[in-house]
Amino acid sequence: MDLKSHPQQIVEGKEIYPSQRRPSFTAMKALRLRSLSITSHTSQISSSSETEIHSPVAVRRRTLTKGRPFETLREDLIRRPSGSSTGDNTERGSTSTRPTSPSGTGSRCASIFGDALVITKSGPLQPETSLLRTKKEFLVLTPLALVKFKSLSAALDRFPQISVSNGGTEALSPVESVSSLRDLGASGELFVPLEKIISVFNNEGTRPSFGIEVWWSDRKGAIFTCLQLDFSLPDERDEWLKQIRHAIKVRAKAFPEDIVPSEIELELKRHVQPQHESNLDAQIEIFPVIPRRPCMRTRSNSGEVKKGWRDKSSFYIVLTRKFCYMVQFTKTSTDRNPIVVRFGLVELAKVNVILNDERFDLVFRMPLDKPSKLELSSRHHRNISSKLYKTDTYLKPTWPLWTRREVFFIDGEAPQMPLPNGEDYCGFRTTLGAFIEGYCCAPVNWTVEWKNVRHAPQFTLLAPTDQPSYTEYQLLAVFRALRFNDFFKSLSFNNIDFSSLAGVFDNASRLESTIWLSRTGKRSLTRVEFELVENSSVLFQEIVALLLGSESIRHIDLTNVLAKVPAAPSENHQSTPSPTSRVCEVVPPIVLLWKSLQTRCSSINISGNPLGVADVTGLSRALQNRPNFLKAFSISQCELDEDALALLWEGLHEQRSAIESLDVSHNSGRIEAAKAAETLAGATRLRRLNLAYSIKGNLDSPLFRPWSATSNFEPWRLEEIDLSGWKVNFDTLCGIMKFTELDESRSLRRLTLNNCGISGEMATGLLCRLGAGRDMHLLLSENPLELGSTDWIDLIHGNEAPRMLHLDMIQFQHESNFNRLLKALAHNKTIEFLSMAGTGPPDRTSSKTSELLSRFFEQNDTLQYLDLSGYSGKLEDSHMGLGLTGALAGLKQNITLRQLRIRNHDIGATEDVSELCRVLAANKGLAMFDCQQNGFNHLQFAKIVNALNYNQHIISFPLSDVDRRYAVQKEERLFHKQQAQPIKSFQNKILKAAEGRLDGLLKWVEEFWNTEAEKAREILGRNRSNLVNHSLGLKIEYLDAWEDESLPSWLFPTSPTRDKGKETRHTP
Repeated sequence: MDLKSHPQQIVEGKEIYPSQRRPSFTAMKALRLRSLSITSHTSQISSSSETEIHSPVAVRRRTLTKGRPFETLREDLIRRPSGSSTGDNTERGSTSTRPTSPSGTGSRCASIFGDALVITKSGPLQPETSLLRTKKEFLVLTPLALVKFKSLSAALDRFPQISVSNGGTEALSPVESVSSLRDLGASGELFVPLEKIISVFNNEGTRPSFGIEVWWSDRKGAIFTCLQLDFSLPDERDEWLKQIRHAIKVRAKAFPEDIVPSEIELELKRHVQPQHESNLDAQIEIFPVIPRRPCMRTRSNSGEVKKGWRDKSSFYIVLTRKFCYMVQFTKTSTDRNPIVVRFGLVELAKVNVILNDERFDLVFRMPLDKPSKLELSSRHHRNISSKLYKTDTYLKPTWPLWTRREVFFIDGEAPQMPLPNGEDYCGFRTTLGAFIEGYCCAPVNWTVEWKNVRHAPQFTLLAPTDQPSYTEYQLLAVFRALRFNDFFKSLSFNNIDFSSLAGVFDNASRLESTIWLSRTGKRSLTRVEFELVENSSVLFQEIVALLLGSESIRHIDLTNVLAKVPAAPSENHQSTPSPTSRVCEVVPPIVLLWKSLQTRCSSINISGNPLGVADVTGLSRALQNRPNFLKAFSISQCELDEDALALLWEGLHEQRSAIESLDVSHNSGRIEAAKAAETLAGATRLRRLNLAYSIKGNLDSPLFRPWSATSNFEPWRLEEIDLSGWKVNFDTLCGIMKFTELDESRSLRRLTLNNCGISGEMATGLLCRLGAGRDMHLLLSENPLELGSTDWIDLIHGNEAPRMLHLDMIQFQHESNFNRLLKALAHNKTIEFLSMAGTGPPDRTSSKTSELLSRFFEQNDTLQYLDLSGYSGKLEDSHMGLGLTGALAGLKQNITLRQLRIRNHDIGATEDVSELCRVLAANKGLAMFDCQQNGFNHLQFAKIVNALNYNQHIISFPLSDVDRRYAVQKEERLFHKQQAQPIKSFQNKILKAAEGRLDGLLKWVEEFWNTEAEKAREILGRNRSNLVNHSLGLKIEYLDAWEDESLPSWLFPTSPTRDKGKETRHTP
């Protein structure tokens, strides 16, 4: 059973943690693992081995073939001379003289084409480099076969419906049946029956073109033939690959045939069955495969692998209960004596399966020996991997699940579990549906996220759409569907209200057993811990079941799940509002599992949940008693006073060497800067640090130093920093600036220094070190940037600024400096995202400022996102009003700005909104426009909607109920104002008499506004359905900043189904 070894680095699996289970109160119950089929994600084929041979492109040669009688053609389909040479997978054909016709009897063999056959796809191939082959070969795909012609004219002779103008890429009308096989042979070079195709995959050779390999078998299954198809563009190749595979599936479903010819099956049984003692072990499953790299010992035993090693051969993989056989039949082999290599299935080390491709790898390894790798391809790859998984489960029934996750490999990482039914996520969808129906409650909204999450895949429960919050039964259905689910690595319940389960007990009548054991039995509770959980609230028990039952959960997001201040629950539903007894129900179960080491969850977000003294004490003790295990911890806006924050910081201090993400921002208490600096000095693994409004006091040294001049110091790799609300000292700012000069700072995505006392000189130094066009957010809002120096404005003019800049609420004392900033922004070529909400001149906008603002709108061709909103809390101080309305004229010819927000400028007070309407009607670049809270009356709003109707590109125009109520109140104030005037005319008498109809007037105004709002929604729907607008390509972070929940889903990039990086939403 020699197999040519492939010395190759095998990808190591994840670290196998030693069992941490402790003595439990009862004996371990045997766990039965279900046998599941495999549906895997895309994985990359590992690098080729040292023995793989790349044969050069053979020289093409012309041959002549003698015409054959029709009786012969009924057995073997005609293959016209194509100039194909023999060779490896880089060649255009094989040494087989001709492909044979499909087997079978009946009407299917009467003609190559049916009476009502349509062309699925057609198009030219890439021309060959040979000077003798000037014409482009032409390819036609039908529901029966793949046909290659010498030229387009030859294809048109057989299929006159092919359109020259569109290349025949669309489905055409049916063609008449062919009178005989000879008719096809007169014009077609090669005919490949779809039911005989073994595999279709991308060419892995060194040819400069974009090609695919089509492998099919003859009638007897003795010879596999390769057709190499080359295309000019990768998109064209991918589309052909997709269409051919789809046609094969449709054909196989409509006319199922045996996978393996009976002659081959009998021959394989003759070789395999005598090697097994029992009949059950001798039962075999056979699948045709294509080896992509040499994997069989040559007959000469010389170890040499020649080019064309797959010619005149066929390959099969045979699976039994204990062994895997790789078999090669050759045309030269006598008495059907195949080459057979056997592997024990217990030697199976890795199975790399590609979902959206037919390629897959099998790696076998004997102990103390080198691994042997089979790089194969087959359209039956899913059945093969499923059979291997079931066999592995049968052979090693007591082995825990994680051992199989280490074997069945996906995308460089072990899969959490195989998916038995499409996107069932380890049975989650099926189980959730059963609980939803069993509990008689409405479905819930959820999604699986793979991108931009800490640990993928992440299950995310989305907010309900038809109700304010989920009921207790809906939450319980989700919790129990997630129990023991090892597919997800993180769970998110961000902003999901758990209050329906807060303080609820169900222990008196509960029949279900308490979860005390993990799915594989590696983790369990002691008797004391079990009794604590047994007598706790429902929410406590469900959190324990989630984090103990599943061994794959690394992160859980519980932000704002209990936003209301909770009280300590009791069995009799009585509680006391004392601060000392207040407790957040989601914290104690986490503390319990952390103390007992019975969860792998080391990342938690409990922001937005008010915590009591007991919660903080438990967290602090757990963190102190178990140093350096916490990876991420967010406890923002949890109403922690200074004593609570100081107590919690003692526990965080013990995690300084391991923690990677820390957020303690926006609590009522603050920590001393010196104490924070002591902890941060050792937090070298930090990636995200948020201390906004949580630091106090002065500091003589830097708060943290992410760099050092010593040679043995490894620089930090910070991604996000937020020190807002603390007056940053010079040493800390120098440390940040020094860090931005290092190569490691390229991972820095967000630097937030709002309200940090940053002067103009400090801002100038920071911009100098960040340089031009760095891909990051820089937030310098609410800082006295006019103090000391305004050279930072000149740096913006000279393009020394990052791509995303926030300058909100800047208090300009001099209009000249604000005008300088407008000039600088007009010439800037690096800033794509700019927020200046609440920033403006010290007084009302002058004519000069309005002119500069208009020039800024007209000349800047870099900005994509701009927020120039006023600040409503400052009354009229930051309202540009009429000055902004006139300046908007500069936007008429701007085609680069995509998102514009101009809230809170009281534009409605100018009464004339004609300029704004003209801009809306004429602009061809804006895709999103937000002018809410500008005091429009109902007539002004109608004019804006009418102008919007002339715009074919705007897909987001947020509407606010606040604006509608303001318009109604404005009309009411106007009515009362008119009624308060002295009666001097008959008209005033009419107005006074109409006072009784005020309610009717206000109702009419509200209905008028709603009618116009509905028109606006229809316009947006029209623009969103326009395919021209689907190519906007807006960045995801810009869309998130826009905060419009009605945005269409096609704006957000997603990958194909179950691809890594995708996000799949599930709504009822």
